[in-house]
Amino acid sequence: MGETTESDLVFDLASRIEGRLAAAGATVYLTRGRDQNPTPAERTAFANDARADLFISLHMDAHSSQHARGVASYYYGTGSGASSTVGEQFANLARREVLARTGMLDLGSHAKTWDLLRMTRMPAVRLDCGYLSHSVDRLLLLDARVRSAVASAVLAAVQRLYLPADADPPTGTFVLSPPA
Repeated sequence: MGETTESDLVFDLASRIEGRLAAAGATVYLTRGRDQNPTPAERTAFANDARADLFISLHMDAHSSQHARGVASYYYGTGSGASSTVGEQFANLARREVLARTGMLDLGSHAKTWDLLRMTRMPAVRLDCGYLSHSVDRLLLLDARVRSAVASAVLAAVQRLYLPADADPPTGTFVLSPPA
């Protein structure tokens, strides 16, 4: 049997998040299936056409440095004032929820002008859930219980973003964008 790929793991994570959000009453669309690889422009167009309330791009990173590890989040921002305030809020919430449930290293939230974040009409966040190139992160990400904890973290972040503490689970449309 072949090695588990980033694509396999992120698709599994996206499916877990989709299930939790759907159970909470949200309408969720995945931008790709197990064997599809739309471009970032196609993903953002899909999200815009769906009139989604939130766009979440999921990733598991790799780096040539043996020290690269941890969880980071990204939202649209220029670094000189223009930014998505809701995107920034969700990026911080999602990252903190993942960290609280996994104990992974905190790499912070960062403003970026990447097309995937800039071209959506709704708040968009890229969530990097760890480094498959780092031995500790890889062991964690290969564990289905950790991916389940990350999925629960994303659900909690969505609920904290949109709802007062005493409200019912959210209803909305969300787009998850696992990479190839």
